[in-house]
Amino acid sequence: FLNKLLGKQNTLDDLKNLDPEYYKHLSALRKMNEEEIQDLGLSFELTIGSNVDAGRGKKTPKTVELVPGGSSIPVTKQNVIRYVHLVAHRRMNVEGSRETHAFLRGFRDLIPAAWVRLFSAYELQKMISGDDTIKGIDVNKLRSVMQYAGGYHPSQPIIRWLWEVVDEMTPGQQRMFLKFMTSCSRQPLLGFHALVPTPCVQQIRLRDEDWNDGRGGHQGSVDGRDVRLPTSSTCMNLLKLPNYKTKQMLREKLVYAIESAAGFELS
Repeated sequence: FLNKLLGKQNTLDDLKNLDPEYYKHLSALRKMNEEEIQDLGLSFELTIGSNVDAGRGKKTPKTVELVPGGSSIPVTKQNVIRYVHLVAHRRMNVEGSRETHAFLRGFRDLIPAAWVRLFSAYELQKMISGDDTIKGIDVNKLRSVMQYAGGYHPSQPIIRWLWEVVDEMTPGQQRMFLKFMTSCSRQPLLGFHALVPTPCVQQIRLRDEDWNDGRGGHQGSVDGRDVRLPTSSTCMNLLKLPNYKTKQMLREKLVYAIESAAGFELS
């Protein structure tokens, strides 16, 4: 899409970022021998999406030719490279072009195309999204706006542990934590104070069944006890944090939750 902002055409290499699986299948075609290609029975046409049969309201596949008369041109070892590039061109530059052009018209009403073309696609990505490879989040600023509910307050040990754990996370884990809580892995452009609702950590009190396996014993990987994971209500920027007994227990459960994307709730 950044290439579109720059007025450039996308290529097969760009498809790798948009649809890695599709790119993988197309790349595999280039490595096949003549017999393998013939067995696929491909021609220079492509079945895309579906369109509505106005007469019956049924959805039927839509087949388009990649070149004039493409339906009668078989794909061979000699022309497979051309076929692959034509398919990629269709996928990247033709499909969705009407919507893209509409967006570009509006975008260029605000920012002249000549200004945008001063930058490369890489530079535009950095300007729009920042550098995800080296930056985490500003933990202190997030902490400064955080509210607490359900009996939690900033001076409690578990809250101190929480911020120590987040501060000790890798940049990637910090972004996962922010996404787990707010559904967005990047800091707001105007700062955390601009988040609505204000981020909040709510206490979840552990019940007897949370600590007991129901068979007279205890379960959990830390101290043989706790099993409940943190959850979140991303629409409310709310982290629901059980009242764990140790920092290590909190670290293990929080990291597990954010790395497995578990626990999203809308309650």
